[in-house]
Amino acid sequence: MKILKNIFLGILTIVLATACNEGIDDITKVDPGADLSAPIIKIIYPSEGTTIKVFEEVTSINIKIEVTDDIEIADISVLIDDSEITSYTSFLDYRRALKEFTYDNLVDGTHKLTVMATDLEGKISTKEINFIKEPPYTSMFDGESLYMPFDGDYMNLIGFDFASEIGTPGFAGSSYAGANAYKGATDSYLTLPAQELLSSEFSAAFWYKVDANPDRAGILVVGNDIPENRNQGFRLFREGNTTEQRIKLNVGTGAGESWNDGGVIDVNAGQWVHVAFTISQTKSTIYLNGIEMNSADLPNGIDWTGCENLTIGAGGETFSYWNHKSDNSNMDELRVFNKALSQNDIQLMINAFNPYFPKYSGESFYMPFDGGYLNLIGSKAAEKIGSPEITNDSYEGSGAYLGALDSYITYPAEGLLTTEFSTTFWYKVDANPDRAGILVVGNDVPENRNQGFRLFREGNATEQRIKANIGFGTGESWNDGDVIDVTAGEWVHIALTISNSKNTIYLNGVEARSSDMPAPIDWTGCEKFTIGSGGETFSYWGHASDGSEIDELRFYNKSLTPEEVSDVSGGVYVPKNYGSTFYMPFDGTTTEVNNNINATVVGTPDFAGESIIGSNAYAGAVDSYLTFPTDGLFANQFSGAFWYKVNADPDRAGILTVGPPMNGVDNVLTSGFRLFREGSGTEQRIKLHLGTDGGDVWNDGDVIDATVGDWVHIAFTVSETETLIYFNGVAATNKGDMTGKLIDWTGCDILSIGSGAPRFSGWNHLSDISYIDDLFLFDKTLSVEEIQTLMNN
Repeated sequence: MKILKNIFLGILTIVLATACNEGIDDITKVDPGADLSAPIIKIIYPSEGTTIKVFEEVTSINIKIEVTDDIEIADISVLIDDSEITSYTSFLDYRRALKEFTYDNLVDGTHKLTVMATDLEGKISTKEINFIKEPPYTSMFDGESLYMPFDGDYMNLIGFDFASEIGTPGFAGSSYAGANAYKGATDSYLTLPAQELLSSEFSAAFWYKVDANPDRAGILVVGNDIPENRNQGFRLFREGNTTEQRIKLNVGTGAGESWNDGGVIDVNAGQWVHVAFTISQTKSTIYLNGIEMNSADLPNGIDWTGCENLTIGAGGETFSYWNHKSDNSNMDELRVFNKALSQNDIQLMINAFNPYFPKYSGESFYMPFDGGYLNLIGSKAAEKIGSPEITNDSYEGSGAYLGALDSYITYPAEGLLTTEFSTTFWYKVDANPDRAGILVVGNDVPENRNQGFRLFREGNATEQRIKANIGFGTGESWNDGDVIDVTAGEWVHIALTISNSKNTIYLNGVEARSSDMPAPIDWTGCEKFTIGSGGETFSYWGHASDGSEIDELRFYNKSLTPEEVSDVSGGVYVPKNYGSTFYMPFDGTTTEVNNNINATVVGTPDFAGESIIGSNAYAGAVDSYLTFPTDGLFANQFSGAFWYKVNADPDRAGILTVGPPMNGVDNVLTSGFRLFREGSGTEQRIKLHLGTDGGDVWNDGDVIDATVGDWVHIAFTVSETETLIYFNGVAATNKGDMTGKLIDWTGCDILSIGSGAPRFSGWNHLSDISYIDDLFLFDKTLSVEEIQTLMNN
């Protein structure tokens, strides 16, 4: 028995020894020379950018850190703003230290948390993060009753209550604003007591980055606990697929429910979208990025009976049927209001996160029309008269102003009226009606134009002239501006500058016309700007509301220079087709591009089947040519340029001619011009003749080698002093003397292309069998550089 007892005691000793070592790592002897790495530091809380907001001016913060080392930690030091607040030299686990402690003296301001760790070999590591303690949050917006920034916690900074967590909601690790954002998870959401949030009018707004998995979810819900009852509270939710998700709203009205199908978010864009919904006593409205998506009637307003909790990030306990369960999306900057927000309220909220700073010198007003009528400098909204709209057909951004009959907007003029003044905007004209006010500030004296200014348009269905009238106290200054091609349907940049000595209208960054100002502008009695109409002070003469589009409207407290206007309009402006009055690329058509006019075709001209530019070129034929009316094509100084491949048969021909009718079979050379060729089968001379008030002006130009068959660039210019003919960008030696002479355009109403006929056929300069391509005409004298630019078109 004694032997058995001894055996039992021996076994028991072994078991107890084994049990005592269970869960403890074996001690391994480590060579100190194997210490290769410095300690690794992880600051768990606070994280970089954490913002702490509490009522107290001085508060506590729980700091949590982790330090690991490959061999052994020697000491850890923790500092706030470079002052040590605690340190550690002994560790239960000498390779891993997880420390959590409270610092009780945190004041308002930006702070730096520093953790330093040293190992036994003296290797030191340091890690820093910055965080902020802000004063208690004060409501930024009228009617705001809840604000949750989700910057690392689920606190409502207005009520200073924390939401309850259901499941395991989390944080996104990124945000729209602040340090973090809410991130949903399966079977997870937040709840808050709703009693203090419920009012006869209600709104909520937040930034939202949608996750389309699952394909439907609740977002914000306040309901009662009657199964599948939607006659009380509201349900904001989403439904859709992997490419688009529709934001919808259901509102209980007591005896029934109202549905609002809202609008769609593009899932693939992966962008933050501002979502807002409002509930008034008569309707609900959903906005995305400040733009109204849809409204729905509420016969009796919202009914809150039995509604106790706000659910965030799921359908929750009252709206999980139809699979509107938890939402995996990101949400940031959640706000709730005890009022129905206006569109301008929502735009102000959005702009609070994207403050606008004046972009240009002297800029005093900026209205981009991105969802509303808000001046971003001063954050004040214009007042709507009638029913103008915001259209997404914008030049820049997400919206533009769209006028309507008897509709416009007004804005207070206080603070914007200065001795010198400018305005710029992008404009897409609607010529119906045929005249309208665009931008007006005047006084209320009937038909008085001696104060303020009136920028307006007049014209017809094909062109509208932009004009200005400026009052200088004892009189008025008129500026007839220039015309916009209505049929082009293009955005045009318009600028009006008013200095103490002149006013100037610019179109697309180029000066259209200036007018003298005998005295500075007079603002007496001018109280408000009218945008999109002549309004109350300039509706006479039919200058009423404008159905056109306006975008990127700016005012300035100075007269902009031409360089500044060019900068606002997008830099150095290159006019359409180099500012030509006439352009024909001949790419399979005989339509003139600038004015959209079809040629009158005589005979059977054709296309070459080749070109130097584009897809085709003009090919002449016997007894064939094109004609166009000359209205608006030429001035006293003018130019032409084109590519030319000569065919020397016949030995002479007209190329471009503008002249008066012939006298029987005789040419009349007293007016107009004739560009033509003469020569032989080996060389052809390009010549130019002008009829002027001082007689004939001849320029014998130079010759083209007709045997080579190459394209040659030909240009001719007429200035106040001379005529020049250029070959491949180089002026010929021969010139025509225009000193003291002025071209005569009497009777010159048609342009002939490819022939001297019908106005220059008396010397057999008839149709030209040659090829012509990329033909430009200008009402100015081109420089050598401009000609070379055309060669490189």
